[in-house]
Amino acid sequence: MPGSTLELTRYIPPFLKNFLHHRTPSYIQRLPVDLWIDEIFIHLTIEDVICLRRVNKTLFLITHEPIIWKRFLVRLSIPIPPLRPSLRWSLDLTSFQIEQLVAKAICADDNWRRLSPKLSHTRIVFAFYEVLEMKLLPGGQYMVASVKDTASRRFYICIFCLEHPDPNFPPLARLPLPTKAFNIEARFLPWHEGRPGIMIMYSQRTPEDGHLRGYDLSELSARPEVDPPYPLRHDCLCTFVDMEALELLSDPSITRKSQAFRERAAALPQPFQYVIHFVSNAPIEQPSLFESDGRPFAAVVQRPNEIVIMDLLTNQLSSIKCPRIPAFDNAEHKIRAVRVLPKQNQVLVIRTLRLRKIDQHQDQHTMELHTLPDAGVLGVVSLPDDYALITNRNATSIHISDNYEPLIGPDHPFKHDPKARPPPLSIYVCGEELEGMEHFNIDPVLSYDGYWFYDLEWYVEQATVKDPKYGVRIIPGVYRALVYTVPCDDRSDMPKIKSLGRYFNTQYQRADYPYGHPPQGDLSVVRQRYLRPEHEHVPFRLNSNTFQHIAETGCSAITWDESTGRVCVATQKNLKFLIMDIKQTLAPDDRFAQWRRLQTMLNSEL
Repeated sequence: MPGSTLELTRYIPPFLKNFLHHRTPSYIQRLPVDLWIDEIFIHLTIEDVICLRRVNKTLFLITHEPIIWKRFLVRLSIPIPPLRPSLRWSLDLTSFQIEQLVAKAICADDNWRRLSPKLSHTRIVFAFYEVLEMKLLPGGQYMVASVKDTASRRFYICIFCLEHPDPNFPPLARLPLPTKAFNIEARFLPWHEGRPGIMIMYSQRTPEDGHLRGYDLSELSARPEVDPPYPLRHDCLCTFVDMEALELLSDPSITRKSQAFRERAAALPQPFQYVIHFVSNAPIEQPSLFESDGRPFAAVVQRPNEIVIMDLLTNQLSSIKCPRIPAFDNAEHKIRAVRVLPKQNQVLVIRTLRLRKIDQHQDQHTMELHTLPDAGVLGVVSLPDDYALITNRNATSIHISDNYEPLIGPDHPFKHDPKARPPPLSIYVCGEELEGMEHFNIDPVLSYDGYWFYDLEWYVEQATVKDPKYGVRIIPGVYRALVYTVPCDDRSDMPKIKSLGRYFNTQYQRADYPYGHPPQGDLSVVRQRYLRPEHEHVPFRLNSNTFQHIAETGCSAITWDESTGRVCVATQKNLKFLIMDIKQTLAPDDRFAQWRRLQTMLNSEL
């Protein structure tokens, strides 16, 4: 829990102290500020605090105290936006961001419960380039994108700050590339000496002999099934961006055209720092980033059957090869999805058995658990420790949810119990044509020594989402997922989106998803909650003409943040992208900023 407020009065400006104790006829307003925060607000809900904020200036200022909102954040059991690595829990005591985290979490969760959910706030952001792919970081503040100029001659990796008040604020950082970057993956990870930052992983293709022969490789699809005109070299690269530099560049108090901003930017080192470069003659797919014992790792699939693990601190490689299953030896085996489970020293692999190529009507898929190889050991033929079959399913894509664990450390002391039950693993199989999307769960099991692990014996089918006219696609999440539909005959890289909706995991049955009983326990932080809807999938209500234009012309990139519900969509031949939020996030009031300046002045005097 946050610390006591016994020393809070030393931060209160003198004019507010006088106002509280001498210049009001209301006896309740003569109470010490410590008493308000430590004895009164702990019994109130969030709605009560917001109502008090509207009473007068005194309560307006008091209800902005971050300690109040930190306590609310601790008591929430719904999925919350994770704290950024650069957000110091103990030192950023006057940060307005804690209240925004609470508001975003509640708005996103309530909207997911509605019978008719909606994305009510939209805004257009000038990207300066055409967006090819993009990836939102947890919390929805930073976005990594692969972009190009209108002539398709210059390619970059760009980092955008989506919370900056200037809608035309340029990218915070830009990395020039020789060719188009695809398979973008980004994650908050520590690097050397535990420095917090964003690890970015991407793939590129170049001619094996270095000669283009008149072909434009940027026109090739990012899908691995492309038939190249000549042998290609496949590159997988990782780069690291320090969070401190991003925070300084995205500071809204300094305008980007000012001399102070130029001096600050010139004093910073190069934002992108090279980490590792993996080269292969075979296609590289299914990239993922993960953390194990505080160390950053990356994993990729190298066709046809090899999974490569990269230690991003030592650049040491290790790999396993998945052998063919004897019962289906005549069928082609293709790895469709991978998720490393570092706590149980295994990797979950989903493979497709192409039975249609041997005169059968439908493919089958295997869920396999393989033991991770020892560090530095390459090409280990790994028989699965356990496997299960998903039968009679033709899939266009398969996805596995990725559990993002909150940071653990002296400055991130709460919200994560290492011994707590982890969420179930979700596997989403998107079928061809009108087969819809099938959702499977793998529940965690508690071992005899007190550790949780995933066992394929506990996998179960949860739900099937179908559309009578269109194919169903999904962007996975741990507790929620974003579902959209596309025409069945549209196999291009820019499909036309026919609908966009929410999907929630039916196995997520904690107390914060009530079926009708009154809220209890930590749900008391709010007065009312929407009940859990009957249907897992419901389309959003959308009133954005920009989204309708993108949906009709074709979507080149779409990304989504589960914790805030933020959706970003882009189309090619357009230098802008669209942000759709559940609610509009407001900046702190000017009076609130004035009080903070007075606090700073008072602290400097003390």
